[in-house]
Amino acid sequence: MSSVVFIFYGSMAFFTIAAVVMLIRYVRAPVHLRWEFYQESSIYEKTEWWTQKNEWSLYRKIKKVVLDILLQRDYYRRNRKFWYLLMIFHIGLYLLILWHAALFIVALALEAETDPTYIIVWGHIATAVITIGGLGILIKRIIDPEMRAYYPRTHYLKWVFIIGTLAGGFYAVQFFFEGSAVELVRYVNEQLQFNFTHKLDPPLVPSLHMLFISAWMIYLPFSHTLKLFFRYFHEIRWDHVPNVRGSGLEKRINKLLNRRVSWADTHIQTGKTWGEVAAGMPEEMNEPKKEEKKS
Repeated sequence: MSSVVFIFYGSMAFFTIAAVVMLIRYVRAPVHLRWEFYQESSIYEKTEWWTQKNEWSLYRKIKKVVLDILLQRDYYRRNRKFWYLLMIFHIGLYLLILWHAALFIVALALEAETDPTYIIVWGHIATAVITIGGLGILIKRIIDPEMRAYYPRTHYLKWVFIIGTLAGGFYAVQFFFEGSAVELVRYVNEQLQFNFTHKLDPPLVPSLHMLFISAWMIYLPFSHTLKLFFRYFHEIRWDHVPNVRGSGLEKRINKLLNRRVSWADTHIQTGKTWGEVAAGMPEEMNEPKKEEKKS
Protein backbone atom coordinates (compact mmCIF):
# COMPACT_ATOMS: atom_id res chain seq x y z
CA MET A 1 0.00 0.00 0.00
CA SER A 2 3.01 2.31 -0.23
CA SER A 3 1.66 3.71 -3.52
CA VAL A 4 -1.29 5.16 -1.57
CA VAL A 5 1.01 7.78 -0.04
CA PHE A 6 2.12 9.01 -3.46
CA ILE A 7 -1.49 9.03 -4.68
CA PHE A 8 -2.56 11.03 -1.64
CA TYR A 9 0.09 13.73 -1.92
CA GLY A 10 -0.22 13.70 -5.69
CA SER A 11 -3.95 14.42 -5.39
CA MET A 12 -3.23 17.37 -3.09
CA ALA A 13 -0.74 18.77 -5.61
CA PHE A 14 -3.23 18.16 -8.42
CA PHE A 15 -5.98 19.99 -6.52
CA THR A 16 -3.76 23.03 -5.93
CA ILE A 17 -2.55 23.25 -9.53
CA ALA A 18 -5.99 22.60 -11.07
CA ALA A 19 -7.68 25.18 -8.84
CA VAL A 20 -5.08 27.83 -9.72
CA VAL A 21 -5.34 27.04 -13.46
CA MET A 22 -9.13 27.27 -13.40
CA LEU A 23 -9.02 30.55 -11.50
CA ILE A 24 -6.55 32.02 -14.01
CA ARG A 25 -8.75 30.86 -16.90
CA TYR A 26 -11.75 32.47 -15.27
CA VAL A 27 -9.94 35.75 -14.64
CA ARG A 28 -8.83 35.86 -18.29
CA ALA A 29 -12.22 34.86 -19.69
CA PRO A 30 -13.79 37.31 -22.17
CA VAL A 31 -15.97 39.93 -20.56
CA HIS A 32 -19.16 38.64 -22.19
CA LEU A 33 -18.67 35.17 -20.66
CA ARG A 34 -18.73 36.33 -17.04
CA TRP A 35 -21.77 35.96 -14.85
CA GLU A 36 -23.96 38.87 -13.89
CA PHE A 37 -24.75 37.58 -10.45
CA TYR A 38 -27.04 39.81 -8.42
CA GLN A 39 -29.18 38.77 -5.49
CA GLU A 40 -30.62 42.23 -4.97
CA SER A 41 -31.49 45.24 -7.12
CA SER A 42 -28.62 46.09 -9.43
CA ILE A 43 -27.02 49.51 -9.69
CA TYR A 44 -27.42 49.08 -13.46
CA GLU A 45 -31.15 49.73 -13.02
CA LYS A 46 -30.42 53.37 -12.15
CA THR A 47 -30.05 56.12 -14.73
CA GLU A 48 -26.40 57.11 -15.29
CA TRP A 49 -25.36 54.60 -12.65
CA TRP A 50 -21.66 55.23 -13.29
CA THR A 51 -21.95 58.77 -11.88
CA GLN A 52 -23.41 57.56 -8.57
CA LYS A 53 -21.49 56.47 -5.53
CA ASN A 54 -21.14 52.71 -5.15
CA GLU A 55 -22.39 51.81 -1.68
CA TRP A 56 -20.99 48.27 -1.93
CA SER A 57 -17.56 48.59 -0.34
CA LEU A 58 -15.07 45.73 -0.55
CA TYR A 59 -15.66 44.92 3.12
CA ARG A 60 -19.43 44.78 2.63
CA LYS A 61 -19.07 42.53 -0.42
CA ILE A 62 -16.73 40.11 1.37
CA LYS A 63 -19.06 40.02 4.38
CA LYS A 64 -22.02 39.25 2.09
CA VAL A 65 -20.10 36.49 0.30
CA VAL A 66 -19.00 34.83 3.56
CA LEU A 67 -22.50 34.90 5.03
CA ASP A 68 -24.06 33.60 1.82
CA ILE A 69 -21.64 30.66 1.70
CA LEU A 70 -21.68 29.77 5.39
CA LEU A 71 -25.43 30.16 5.89
CA GLN A 72 -26.64 29.15 2.39
CA ARG A 73 -28.91 32.20 2.38
CA ASP A 74 -30.10 31.73 -1.21
CA TYR A 75 -31.70 28.40 -0.30
CA TYR A 76 -33.24 29.94 2.83
CA ARG A 77 -35.05 32.48 0.65
CA ARG A 78 -36.06 30.13 -2.17
CA ASN A 79 -36.50 26.63 -0.70
CA ARG A 80 -36.84 26.68 3.07
CA LYS A 81 -37.49 22.92 3.50
CA PHE A 82 -34.39 22.00 1.53
CA TRP A 83 -32.38 24.67 3.40
CA TYR A 84 -32.86 22.85 6.72
CA LEU A 85 -31.27 19.69 5.30
CA LEU A 86 -28.52 21.69 3.63
CA MET A 87 -27.66 23.51 6.88
CA ILE A 88 -27.56 20.25 8.85
CA PHE A 89 -25.06 18.90 6.32
CA HIS A 90 -22.94 22.07 6.32
CA ILE A 91 -22.92 22.41 10.11
CA GLY A 92 -21.58 18.87 10.29
CA LEU A 93 -19.05 19.74 7.57
CA TYR A 94 -17.84 22.79 9.49
CA LEU A 95 -17.56 20.70 12.66
CA LEU A 96 -15.55 18.05 10.80
CA ILE A 97 -13.17 20.65 9.31
CA LEU A 98 -12.61 22.14 12.76
CA TRP A 99 -12.18 18.61 14.15
CA HIS A 100 -9.33 17.91 11.73
CA ALA A 101 -7.67 21.21 12.65
CA ALA A 102 -8.04 20.44 16.37
CA LEU A 103 -6.73 16.90 15.84
CA PHE A 104 -3.58 18.21 14.15
CA ILE A 105 -3.01 20.76 16.91
CA VAL A 106 -3.57 18.19 19.66
CA ALA A 107 -1.28 15.69 17.93
CA LEU A 108 1.57 18.21 17.87
CA ALA A 109 0.97 19.90 21.23
CA LEU A 110 0.03 17.17 23.71
CA GLU A 111 2.16 14.48 25.28
CA ALA A 112 2.04 11.05 23.68
CA GLU A 113 0.05 9.44 26.50
CA THR A 114 -2.48 12.25 26.92
CA ASP A 115 -6.04 10.99 26.36
CA PRO A 116 -8.16 13.74 24.72
CA THR A 117 -11.40 11.72 24.72
CA TYR A 118 -13.37 14.72 23.49
CA ILE A 119 -11.62 14.34 20.13
CA ILE A 120 -13.36 11.01 19.51
CA VAL A 121 -16.77 12.32 20.67
CA TRP A 122 -16.39 15.47 18.56
CA GLY A 123 -15.50 13.48 15.44
CA HIS A 124 -18.42 11.07 15.85
CA ILE A 125 -20.91 13.91 16.37
CA ALA A 126 -19.65 15.75 13.27
CA THR A 127 -19.82 12.54 11.21
CA ALA A 128 -23.35 11.78 12.41
CA VAL A 129 -24.59 15.31 11.61
CA ILE A 130 -23.08 15.23 8.10
CA THR A 131 -24.54 11.76 7.44
CA ILE A 132 -28.03 12.81 8.53
CA GLY A 133 -27.88 15.95 6.39
CA GLY A 134 -26.35 14.11 3.42
CA LEU A 135 -28.96 11.32 3.47
CA GLY A 136 -31.71 13.90 3.78
CA ILE A 137 -30.38 15.86 0.78
CA LEU A 138 -30.03 12.67 -1.28
CA ILE A 139 -33.57 11.50 -0.47
CA LYS A 140 -35.03 14.98 -1.07
CA ARG A 141 -33.41 15.23 -4.50
CA ILE A 142 -34.68 11.75 -5.42
CA ILE A 143 -38.31 12.16 -4.34
CA ASP A 144 -38.79 15.82 -5.32
CA PRO A 145 -39.69 15.86 -9.06
CA GLU A 146 -38.70 19.52 -9.51
CA MET A 147 -35.25 19.04 -7.99
CA ARG A 148 -34.76 15.69 -9.72
CA ALA A 149 -35.11 17.37 -13.12
CA TYR A 150 -32.01 19.50 -12.53
CA TYR A 151 -29.54 16.83 -11.41
CA PRO A 152 -27.85 14.16 -13.58
CA ARG A 153 -27.51 10.63 -12.27
CA THR A 154 -23.81 11.15 -11.55
CA HIS A 155 -24.82 13.75 -8.98
CA TYR A 156 -26.47 11.08 -6.84
CA LEU A 157 -23.31 8.97 -6.98
CA LYS A 158 -21.45 11.90 -5.47
CA TRP A 159 -23.66 11.84 -2.37
CA VAL A 160 -23.32 8.08 -2.05
CA PHE A 161 -19.55 8.57 -2.26
CA ILE A 162 -19.72 11.24 0.47
CA ILE A 163 -21.55 8.88 2.81
CA GLY A 164 -19.07 6.09 1.96
CA THR A 165 -16.13 8.37 2.80
CA LEU A 166 -17.71 9.24 6.15
CA ALA A 167 -18.38 5.57 6.89
CA GLY A 168 -14.74 4.76 6.11
CA GLY A 169 -13.51 7.46 8.48
CA PHE A 170 -15.85 6.28 11.24
CA TYR A 171 -14.71 2.67 10.79
CA ALA A 172 -11.04 3.69 10.92
CA VAL A 173 -11.47 5.68 14.16
CA GLN A 174 -13.86 3.36 15.96
CA PHE A 175 -12.58 -0.07 14.94
CA PHE A 176 -9.03 0.25 13.59
CA PHE A 177 -7.95 2.62 16.39
CA GLU A 178 -10.51 0.92 18.69
CA GLY A 179 -12.02 4.28 19.64
CA SER A 180 -8.80 5.24 21.41
CA ALA A 181 -7.94 8.94 21.26
CA VAL A 182 -4.38 8.11 22.33
CA GLU A 183 -3.81 5.77 19.37
CA LEU A 184 -5.44 8.18 16.94
CA VAL A 185 -3.40 11.16 18.16
CA ARG A 186 -0.19 9.11 18.11
CA TYR A 187 -0.87 8.02 14.52
CA VAL A 188 -1.59 11.60 13.37
CA ASN A 189 1.54 12.83 15.18
CA GLU A 190 3.67 10.32 13.28
CA GLN A 191 2.09 11.41 9.98
CA LEU A 192 2.62 15.12 10.68
CA GLN A 193 6.25 14.48 11.57
CA PHE A 194 6.73 12.66 8.24
CA ASN A 195 7.68 9.36 9.78
CA PHE A 196 8.52 7.53 6.53
CA THR A 197 8.34 4.13 8.20
CA HIS A 198 4.61 4.60 8.62
CA LYS A 199 4.07 6.66 5.47
CA LEU A 200 5.62 4.14 3.09
CA ASP A 201 3.88 1.18 4.71
CA PRO A 202 0.50 2.49 5.93
CA PRO A 203 -2.13 0.13 7.40
CA LEU A 204 -4.94 -1.06 5.13
CA VAL A 205 -7.86 0.79 6.74
CA PRO A 206 -6.25 4.27 6.83
CA SER A 207 -4.98 3.63 3.30
CA LEU A 208 -8.49 3.05 1.98
CA HIS A 209 -9.69 6.22 3.68
CA MET A 210 -6.80 8.14 2.10
CA LEU A 211 -7.83 6.83 -1.33
CA PHE A 212 -11.35 8.17 -0.80
CA ILE A 213 -9.94 11.56 0.16
CA SER A 214 -7.60 11.53 -2.84
CA ALA A 215 -10.54 10.98 -5.16
CA TRP A 216 -12.26 14.00 -3.63
CA MET A 217 -9.19 16.18 -4.07
CA ILE A 218 -9.13 15.30 -7.79
CA TYR A 219 -12.88 15.90 -8.18
CA LEU A 220 -13.20 19.22 -6.31
CA PRO A 221 -11.53 21.57 -8.87
CA PHE A 222 -14.21 20.56 -11.41
CA SER A 223 -17.15 20.52 -9.01
CA HIS A 224 -19.92 23.10 -8.72
CA THR A 225 -18.60 23.90 -5.24
CA LEU A 226 -15.38 25.46 -6.53
CA LYS A 227 -17.24 27.12 -9.41
CA LEU A 228 -19.44 28.79 -6.80
CA PHE A 229 -16.39 30.41 -5.22
CA PHE A 230 -15.22 31.60 -8.66
CA ARG A 231 -18.64 33.10 -9.28
CA TYR A 232 -18.47 35.00 -6.02
CA PHE A 233 -15.00 36.18 -7.03
CA HIS A 234 -16.78 38.13 -9.77
CA GLU A 235 -19.07 39.75 -7.21
CA ILE A 236 -16.06 41.08 -5.29
CA ARG A 237 -13.66 41.94 -8.10
CA TRP A 238 -15.56 43.10 -11.19
CA ASP A 239 -18.96 44.24 -10.03
CA HIS A 240 -20.16 47.73 -11.06
CA VAL A 241 -17.15 48.68 -13.21
CA PRO A 242 -18.05 51.40 -15.77
CA ASN A 243 -16.70 51.17 -19.32
CA VAL A 244 -15.09 54.60 -19.69
CA ARG A 245 -12.78 55.84 -22.43
CA GLY A 246 -9.18 54.78 -22.00
CA SER A 247 -9.96 52.21 -19.31
CA GLY A 248 -8.63 48.69 -19.23
CA LEU A 249 -12.19 47.40 -19.64
CA GLU A 250 -12.60 49.41 -22.88
CA LYS A 251 -9.37 47.96 -24.28
CA ARG A 252 -10.53 44.41 -23.54
CA ILE A 253 -13.92 45.04 -25.13
CA ASN A 254 -12.35 46.62 -28.25
CA LYS A 255 -10.06 43.62 -28.58
CA LEU A 256 -13.10 41.33 -28.57
CA LEU A 257 -14.99 43.54 -31.04
CA ASN A 258 -12.08 43.26 -33.50
CA ARG A 259 -12.28 39.47 -33.57
CA ARG A 260 -13.70 37.90 -36.73
CA VAL A 261 -17.04 36.07 -36.72
CA SER A 262 -16.43 32.38 -37.48
CA TRP A 263 -20.05 31.28 -38.00
CA ALA A 264 -23.09 32.48 -39.93
CA ASP A 265 -26.85 32.78 -39.54
CA THR A 266 -29.63 35.05 -40.78
CA HIS A 267 -28.50 37.76 -38.38
CA ILE A 268 -24.73 37.12 -38.54
CA GLN A 269 -22.29 37.39 -41.45
CA THR A 270 -19.12 35.32 -41.54
CA GLY A 271 -15.89 37.27 -42.03
CA LYS A 272 -17.03 40.48 -40.40
CA THR A 273 -15.77 41.63 -37.04
CA TRP A 274 -18.04 41.62 -34.04
CA GLY A 275 -17.80 45.41 -34.04
CA GLU A 276 -19.21 45.52 -37.56
CA VAL A 277 -21.96 43.10 -36.61
CA ALA A 278 -22.86 45.19 -33.57
CA ALA A 279 -22.88 48.40 -35.64
CA GLY A 280 -25.61 47.26 -38.05
CA MET A 281 -27.74 44.40 -39.28
CA PRO A 282 -26.70 42.26 -42.29
CA GLU A 283 -27.82 43.53 -45.68
CA GLU A 284 -30.02 40.52 -46.48
CA MET A 285 -32.13 41.22 -43.38
CA ASN A 286 -32.80 44.77 -44.61
CA GLU A 287 -33.74 43.72 -48.17
CA PRO A 288 -37.30 42.52 -47.35
CA LYS A 289 -38.02 45.91 -45.82
CA LYS A 290 -36.80 47.65 -49.03
CA GLU A 291 -39.05 45.44 -51.16
CA GLU A 292 -42.02 46.25 -48.95
CA LYS A 293 -41.43 49.98 -49.50
CA LYS A 294 -41.30 49.48 -53.32
CA SER A 295 -44.54 47.56 -53.31
